[in-house]
Amino acid sequence: MKEFFEKLISYFTDQGVSVGLAVAYIVVSALLVIMVIAALIMRVMVFVRYMKTNHVKTSNGKTSSEVARMALDQNGLNYVQVKKASFIRAWFFGNSYSLSKKTIFLRRTIMDRDSLTAVGLALQKVGIAKMIANGEKKAIIRNLAQILGLFGPFLFIPLVLTGFILDILLFKTLGVFSIVFIIVGLVLLSAGFVVTILNIPVEKKANDMALEMIDNNGICTEEERKQIKTVLDTYIIAYVLEFIVLVLRIAQLVLEILMNSQIKSNNS
Repeated sequence: MKEFFEKLISYFTDQGVSVGLAVAYIVVSALLVIMVIAALIMRVMVFVRYMKTNHVKTSNGKTSSEVARMALDQNGLNYVQVKKASFIRAWFFGNSYSLSKKTIFLRRTIMDRDSLTAVGLALQKVGIAKMIANGEKKAIIRNLAQILGLFGPFLFIPLVLTGFILDILLFKTLGVFSIVFIIVGLVLLSAGFVVTILNIPVEKKANDMALEMIDNNGICTEEERKQIKTVLDTYIIAYVLEFIVLVLRIAQLVLEILMNSQIKSNNS
């Protein structure tokens, strides 16, 4: 293992990268791989628990749309609608609340279903709708910028490459396009980072509100509530791991930029 690590360092230093920067890049990259695997495992757990409790019916027989409608009306959100999400919306946003459309969108497998998963997630989205209605800034910003959080991290590299290609094709050297596209990419990446930071506390509070609504209305038994809480808690752990992955990816990108700068400097 030590020999492999030393060979990796030599690979980078031979290209003109400093030892410290090479070590930092290797460590961050290794941590990133570990956390990506952990995040993927947690996402599998989310899916398994989601599907398991989605086949367990609630004892009172109420469906997700019924409990969501009841909770919305109780909280003065009569104007908020509950609809089935289209395929595209479900693919990108899952079960979600749209501030612009004043609508809770539920996946086809959740809409009008009397399962523990369906009821728990429907009430969780009611919690988010109420937070936004109460003017909570974190929830509002997260909701408005969620598309940046979804695509921002994935657009960074394509944008940077586009800038490099345009400079090479037009000017035969790196220049203004590279700088502009790197800045745009960093802005999008930063926006995605902010959305991810806000996502955890917003979702956690919405989870607590969903459980409170269950308690106040006697929607489920104590055992059913525990199963719903397990599903909601698993989502939060997945969000935390994905946040760590994003932080490490940003660190890796910054290190790559510094390394490329060192290589170009040494070559010149």
